Amino acid sequence: MTEEAMSSSHDLCVDAYVGDEQFDPALLPRSADVLQAPAGELAMAWRRQWQSGQELRIRFLDGEAELRRRVQEHAEIWLNYANVTFRFGNYVDAEIRVSFTGLGSWSLIGTDAARADRAARTMQLGGFTAAADELQLRRTTLHEFGHALGCIHEQASPAAAIPWDEPKVYDFYRRWQGWDEKRTYRNVLLRYSSEGMRYSNHDPASIMQYPVPAQLTHHGYEVGWNNELSAGDRSFIARMYPS
Repeated sequence: MTEEAMSSSHDLCVDAYVGDEQFDPALLPRSADVLQAPAGELAMAWRRQWQSGQELRIRFLDGEAELRRRVQEHAEIWLNYANVTFRFGNYVDAEIRVSFTGLGSWSLIGTDAARADRAARTMQLGGFTAAADELQLRRTTLHEFGHALGCIHEQASPAAAIPWDEPKVYDFYRRWQGWDEKRTYRNVLLRYSSEGMRYSNHDPASIMQYPVPAQLTHHGYEVGWNNELSAGDRSFIARMYPS
């Protein structure tokens, strides 16, 4: 995969926090698998996960009816594995509030949405319309609703060890997005502390994993676009939201 293959503003997902909060990366991650789970499962900010069995109300703030229908269909794929319920409707006090305006995609992590300003969006699927490419819309929707359920970026898992060529990473995101080094570090290179995380082995196939072009790593390490929930995604979310 080339750097150019990454360069879609639809697929860019930036980390989003309530106010100036962010996960604390200060502590080195522990090498132990805290769940003793099988290899290939994603990471979750467990202090930000909802209650198992909880109903989450979801309100679209804008967007065409057909686009909303498609996003709902893709988002509900998570419900085949997670014991939560999505209820879509024009709820004033909806826990998750989705907008299609703005540039790029992001979502608050799990229960952070409940602490956000009640009039503000908690998820952005920026720039999508009813004419959106189906594959791109599905992978972005699955990714952002993964965040909404409490999942973090897989490359930021304490178990991840991607051999980034950091000067090239900083240069690429400076040229593509105009990001300074601090923002690139937070969104691409940062690995979260094991404190406050539930995780197992790094899963490059996870829907929560950024693509990793070989040009930005040492030794040609590469991860392509992931368009579906991996086996690890399905297993892990079922553990986090058990029946």
